[in-house]
Amino acid sequence: MGIFSNIIKHHKTSRGLTGLGGGRWGKIPQPPQWYSSSTQLCGIYPFSAGTSRPNVGTPLGRDMNVNTAVCGDMKTWYDAGLISSPSMMLFGLNGNGKSSMALRFMYSMAARGIIPAAFDPIKNEYGEAIEAIGGNRFSFGPGKPDHINGLDLGSLGDAAAEIGGEIGDQLYALAIDKAVDTVILFTQINRGSNKPLSDIEETVLEELVKVVIHTVKDPWMPDLLQAFDHVPPDVLEISGCDTATAFHAEFKGLGQSLQALIKGRMGALLLGRKSVRIPLGNPGGFCFDTSSIPESNSKMLSAAMLGTWNIGFSAMDAHWELAEFERRKAAEAAACGDFYEPKMRWGSYFAIQDEFWYPMRACEGIIDRADRVGRTNRGQGVSELKITHSPKDFLSLPNAKDRETAKGFAQRCGMLGLMALTLDDLDALSAVQPLNAREVATVAGFNVPPSWAQKPAADGSPTPPPGAGKILLKVPGRVGIAVQMTLTQIEDEKHVTDARSRISTTPESLVA
Repeated sequence: MGIFSNIIKHHKTSRGLTGLGGGRWGKIPQPPQWYSSSTQLCGIYPFSAGTSRPNVGTPLGRDMNVNTAVCGDMKTWYDAGLISSPSMMLFGLNGNGKSSMALRFMYSMAARGIIPAAFDPIKNEYGEAIEAIGGNRFSFGPGKPDHINGLDLGSLGDAAAEIGGEIGDQLYALAIDKAVDTVILFTQINRGSNKPLSDIEETVLEELVKVVIHTVKDPWMPDLLQAFDHVPPDVLEISGCDTATAFHAEFKGLGQSLQALIKGRMGALLLGRKSVRIPLGNPGGFCFDTSSIPESNSKMLSAAMLGTWNIGFSAMDAHWELAEFERRKAAEAAACGDFYEPKMRWGSYFAIQDEFWYPMRACEGIIDRADRVGRTNRGQGVSELKITHSPKDFLSLPNAKDRETAKGFAQRCGMLGLMALTLDDLDALSAVQPLNAREVATVAGFNVPPSWAQKPAADGSPTPPPGAGKILLKVPGRVGIAVQMTLTQIEDEKHVTDARSRISTTPESLVA
């Protein structure tokens, strides 16, 4: 027995104990895997394992390394304390699913009562989805019904009039400041980069806007020309000119710019007495569609984007203030033993700003003013998704100050979403938000085809590119999570951004 025990030695391995009588398996069967909630899996304990990946928020897809489910969005991760602000900047080359990812976030948040606000400048990728969930779509551009009146105080002005008092005065002042910024941006964009507004021109234009708003009932843009032609005393005083004749001689260029802005091609966008009014509190949200404006008309498209940012974010602020006003009225009624049902309640917003950097390239030095126009005062109640193609979009801005300000947008975002990008793009982004070598290699490899073998779809439609739906979720200081998103059947049917390419050209389809 002693000799036998010296001969046989058992060693524990993943397949069992080695040696005679150890029972080691030659082959280990691979059991099928299922994913489910802990509530459903509790009955087969201990044959289940939890995931170490985030599992709160929007269902996104599978971890590309360990194949576990990954969930998350800027709102739930912010609420869970995982990120410092409910914001995300999404980068990616064309055709890899940026808008599909944005819509996935939108559907999930809308189902949780978060109101979507889509600023959709070029492709009209969100309008149908917004209407399908009960939202409002507003269309701008040549031949479209909606216009932007830069002098209309909008939802903020309406809220100021209804609330009154000190808060109403503050909202009224904020609405005027936003109108000033909007008109100055329109004028600067229409002038172009080669002829920026001077300090005194900006000051005079600001005073013109304020005088018109204070003195004209329901002002609109042509009233600016009237005020310029018949100079109000306040404007004359601030300009440093003694007479109207001297004023018109000194500011002839500004008058010509206003003429060109209002009576030129931009008039198709700006000549409306009323800007659109967004129904506040609609759970279906709203979408601004400017896709009818051709990309070749970069001035009108940039102005439309900045104008709709002002309208949309001002509506969010107005919604908050009116909801707080109603809440206070309900509290006062309860204190007196009465009951008051608030006419409006606050709901968080999810703002999608597609092609975010497009208007920033319109002319130098406008990024700070554009940031003020496209910002809400209630940051903690608004989740933001800013979408662009490449970090080079903002790093290539001609003005050094604009570039530094633009870097701050990416640095302050709570998380980054990186879809397929080039190595140059990733190197540029690493200077703003550090990426390690493995993260760079992962994102750069998203668009690499697994082989040269062609796998056309059964219906003849184009096969998605290799990088479609692949995204690296990056939180500062944490290793990025690579995720493969797959579309549901409804998403695939409703969200088609390459309709022309999907027209079948097989012989059978041509005969039909």
